[in-house]
Amino acid sequence: MKFRAILFDTRSIQRYIFSGNRLKTNIGASYLVDRVFSDALLPVIREVLGEDELDDTTWLAEENPDWTKMETKARVGYIGGGNALVLFQPDTEEDILREVVARFTKHLLVAYPGLKTGAVSGTLSLDAAGKMAKPHDLMALVHVLKDGQNTVFPVVNVPYTGLTLSCEVNGEAATAYDRDEKRFFSAEVEAKLLADRKSNEQEAPAEAELWRKLKSVLPAEKASSFLDGFTFPMEIGELGQRETEDYIAIVHIDGNNMGQKFADCDTLTKRKNMSRAIRQATITAFTELLEKVEQEYDTYSSYLTLHTKDGKRFLPVRPLVLGGDDMTFVCTAKVAVDYAKFLMENLMAKGIASCGGIAILPSSYPFFRGYEMAEQLCDVAKKRMRALQAKKGCDSCWLDFAMLHGEQAPTLEQIRAQEYSGVLGDLHFGPYRVDTDEHQADSLDALLCGVREMRSGSHRMPRNKIKELRRVLARGAHEQREFLAQLHYLGQSGEAMRLPQVAAWKPYEESLWQQGRTPYIDVIELLDYIPAEKGVE
Repeated sequence: MKFRAILFDTRSIQRYIFSGNRLKTNIGASYLVDRVFSDALLPVIREVLGEDELDDTTWLAEENPDWTKMETKARVGYIGGGNALVLFQPDTEEDILREVVARFTKHLLVAYPGLKTGAVSGTLSLDAAGKMAKPHDLMALVHVLKDGQNTVFPVVNVPYTGLTLSCEVNGEAATAYDRDEKRFFSAEVEAKLLADRKSNEQEAPAEAELWRKLKSVLPAEKASSFLDGFTFPMEIGELGQRETEDYIAIVHIDGNNMGQKFADCDTLTKRKNMSRAIRQATITAFTELLEKVEQEYDTYSSYLTLHTKDGKRFLPVRPLVLGGDDMTFVCTAKVAVDYAKFLMENLMAKGIASCGGIAILPSSYPFFRGYEMAEQLCDVAKKRMRALQAKKGCDSCWLDFAMLHGEQAPTLEQIRAQEYSGVLGDLHFGPYRVDTDEHQADSLDALLCGVREMRSGSHRMPRNKIKELRRVLARGAHEQREFLAQLHYLGQSGEAMRLPQVAAWKPYEESLWQQGRTPYIDVIELLDYIPAEKGVE
C-alpha cells in the first residue's frame, strides 16, 4: 500500500543545546529538543487534519503493527534519534503536507526559537509488516534531508528588532525580560530557562521529564523509591568539584555504526523497534550508573565537595542528552573515566558497542568548546574502532580523553601536534580500548593499572620525579637514558622507585618508547583525575 510521508529532522542539535555556558540553559535546551516532535509536531498535525485523525500510539504500543491498517488520516511511523516519520493516506493532497510543515515551523519560531528543523515529503510503499517495496525510498528521503543541511540555512531567530542590548548568553538581541533573574535575555535563552524552571510550585518540565524517562525503564516497585533523597545539580558549581580542583568533564558516548544498522532494517517495524530498543538500553544503562553512584556516594566525600539542598543530596553527574544511540553528560572530572567505563561496558553487555570522548576542563571554560572537544575525541576513538574492524572484522569499544586549559588551538589534531609531540614521537598514547583487559597495551585497564602503580605501588616515584619524567619524555633519547640510569641507581641505593609495573607495558620500561609511542604522559595526566583508592593517599 502506498502512503504519503513526511520525514522531519532536527539540525545543529549540539550547538542549540551547548551554546550557553549555563547548565540551566543546556538542560532546558536538551528537553526542548527531546520533546519537540511529541509536544509541537503532533498537535499541529491534529490542528490540520482533525483531533481524532492522527494515530500516535500504535507505533509505541504494538511490537508488530499492521502498517496497511490505517483508520486515520495520518499515523506516526517512528520518533527517535532527532527524526520523525509521519505517514498520510495516499490521497492526501500536497497542500495538506505543506500546511503541516508550515504550521509546525511557524510554531517553532515562537515556542522554540533558535531550533532548526528540516522536512521532506515523498511516497512510501509498505506491506503489512512494514516492508518497503522500494527500500531506497526512505533512504532517498534521508539523503534529501542531508543535502538540505548543506544548502538551506533557515533563520530561526527574529532579527533586526531595533534593540541594541545583546543577550549575555548567546549574543542575540535581548528581547525577553526574565522576571525571576530580573535581566533581559534573547527569546531563545528565555525559552530554555523556562523549560527548566519551577512554576506555581510545580516541578520544572525538564526535571519532570528526566525523572519520568529514568523511571520508565524500571519496574513499578523500584521506580517509586528510585534515588530517594537525591537530586540532579542545576548549576556547574554543584557537581562536587573542590575549589582547588575546579575541573569538570563533558563525556560524549556514541554507538558504533548505527547509521548502517538502521539502513540495514528492511522493514519499518524493524526500524522503529530498533530505535525503541536502543533508547531503552541507553536509559537503562544510565539508571544503573545512578544506582552505582547511590551505593558508593558516601565514599565520594574523601575527594569531592558534596552539596545538599532542601534535604536532598546533589549527584555528581547530570545527563544532558539521553535516550538515542548517543548520550552526553557532565560530571565532576574525578569520576569521568570511571562513569564512562561503566556505561560503555554496560552498553556492550546489552549488545551496543560504543566509543566515547572525555573533555576535562575548568568549570569556567566555554561549554560548547568542551562539548566540541568531547565529540572530536569520540571521533578519534571511532577511527581506531573502524581500523580494527577493517583488519579483524570485530566490533570494539574505544575511549579517548584530553585536558583543556587557557588559549589552545581550535581542534584536537592541532592541540596534539602542538602540545603532545615529543622528539621521539607522540606523547599521547590513546585512544584506549574498553572491552579488553590490562594485558593489551592500549587497553583502558592497562592505563588505570599504570595510574594505580604510579600513585600507590610499592616502588612509586615521588612528585618531583614524576614531573621530571614528564619533562624528559618530550626530549631526546640521551636525556631519557640518563633518567632511567638515575632510577636504576636510586633503586640500588635503597630508595626504591621505578616506572609503573604494567605487564603489557614491559617493553616500554627499557627505553620509555616503542615505535614512536609512550604511555607514561597519559598516566601522569590522569593522576589528578582518578581518585585514590580507599585507604591510599
